[in-house]
Amino acid sequence: MLILEWMRFLRVLINSLLGGLFFAFLLAVLVADLNINQPAGGGFLAQLTLNLSLVYGLLLAAVCGFGFIFGQFFFGRGARIAIVSPSFLSLSFSLLIVLFLAIFRANERYFSSFFGPEVRARLFTQMILLLALGFLGLLCFFGFRRSRKALFFWAYFVVLIFGLALVLVQRSRFPLLREPSGTTPLLGKKTEKRITLVGLDGLSFDFIIPLISLGKLPNFSWLLDNGNSGKLVSFSPTEPVSLQASFSTGQLPAKHRLLSSYRYRLWKMREELETVPRFILFNQLTRFGFLKIAPVRPEVRSKDFWRILEGNRISFLDRSWPLTREDAAPSSRGEKLAADLLGEPALPGDPLSTLARNAFLRDSAAEESANAERIERQPQVFHLRLGGLNSVQAYFYKYSFPQQFGDIVPEQIERYGLVIERYYEYYDELIGKFLTGLKEDEILVVYSPFGVEPLPLWKRFVERLLGDPDVSAYHELAPDGVAFFYGKGVRKAKHEEPIRIVDITPTLLYFLGLPVGRDMDGIVRSSLFSDDFIAENPIIYISSYEEFQVQPPQ
Repeated sequence: MLILEWMRFLRVLINSLLGGLFFAFLLAVLVADLNINQPAGGGFLAQLTLNLSLVYGLLLAAVCGFGFIFGQFFFGRGARIAIVSPSFLSLSFSLLIVLFLAIFRANERYFSSFFGPEVRARLFTQMILLLALGFLGLLCFFGFRRSRKALFFWAYFVVLIFGLALVLVQRSRFPLLREPSGTTPLLGKKTEKRITLVGLDGLSFDFIIPLISLGKLPNFSWLLDNGNSGKLVSFSPTEPVSLQASFSTGQLPAKHRLLSSYRYRLWKMREELETVPRFILFNQLTRFGFLKIAPVRPEVRSKDFWRILEGNRISFLDRSWPLTREDAAPSSRGEKLAADLLGEPALPGDPLSTLARNAFLRDSAAEESANAERIERQPQVFHLRLGGLNSVQAYFYKYSFPQQFGDIVPEQIERYGLVIERYYEYYDELIGKFLTGLKEDEILVVYSPFGVEPLPLWKRFVERLLGDPDVSAYHELAPDGVAFFYGKGVRKAKHEEPIRIVDITPTLLYFLGLPVGRDMDGIVRSSLFSDDFIAENPIIYISSYEEFQVQPPQ
């Protein structure tokens, strides 16, 4: 009897492991779909499947095994099971497909900016194929229970193999990135216009409007009343390098192909991944040594705003990457401002005070260094981007809105409740500096590619369990940022229609009088400018900057 029970257990284990391996294969397809720059050959998918089976495969094998045991207990009778059980596998495969499709759909929506129309069509085909396979598996399982004919399973597994092959065919036909090959000369254009771009990550009207009403942000108020402003819409995932590439190319990641500033390597894989799935705790694999993450600084492959300026011999200074200069030493002015930000010196051993102070000192040092270089070089286009506020808001949001959390002690609210407000006041002073130095034919653009929102309850639980329990806000779902335009030719109005991050470069090219590529995903927001400016400056289009080589203006 004991031997029979062990044999039964072994059969359940084998079938459960086959179910786990099947789910690992489905996850490998998802990972391949997300890494659009990676050719998905058979060897690549096999490596992914084997590596993922060591974690997700074993986990789902356990789920399948316990599901079988629970089913036997629930129905109150023991069932025979073969070493390779068609009924067990057809049912488990079908249920695993349903689970996978939920994960697949969530990732497809989250990473939608990675996919152009052709790839979206192929992803939709994959989902339809898998849905059909899952439904067919359930039909075979219940059909067998009624007729006891094994033909159902033979037909199902033949169709399953054929359907999965079609799923892989869809992935193999993803378009790969084509390198720029344009050699047709395009004569550049001289311009005397100037642009100052200031990116302040994390700005949100949810903070700006109330603080303006209290009279604490006079320069933001000036931009709001005398310039053109509106919400700035970006996309998820909010990877800094991907957002910056979309900002400077006017294209979504599906075209510029910069997906991440990290590279991921699974345990025994040779190839690196540019991105990994969400919603299945994939990054937590680093805790167990199954995943290694390394930062990189990829280069923009498309001809971006800066290359276009270079071709037209327009001088520029871009200080948008990295967001903070680690090598810049804080000045005495920065140290004083940091003390004002926190209200008192940072307490020894207080990690939150240290975090806010370090973020501010990095911003202050980066701003001072960039401005000194700007004064020395006098570029026509200047770009500064700072990320300190975004870092601070992630940890201090709950102290500004304690009513949304409920576990904040009054002493913490008193100590940290004004940190974000003071950071906004610091940024307001920076804007005042740029407004004061604005020249006649210059516009000032202040923007944030995303805002901030509180962590939902489920994510707070996950952070407490597996992440950082002090985090209270995030921007992963790309909440709206802000955009302010001010200067000669800018219409004084509130822009009701949201501006997209990919609209910035086409609009700036238009302001400078340069052609706009029709292959850009963004559009020229001409309504930002006055009627006189629009009448004097028609929009000039070309097919694509990738097809041309900009020649220096005569």
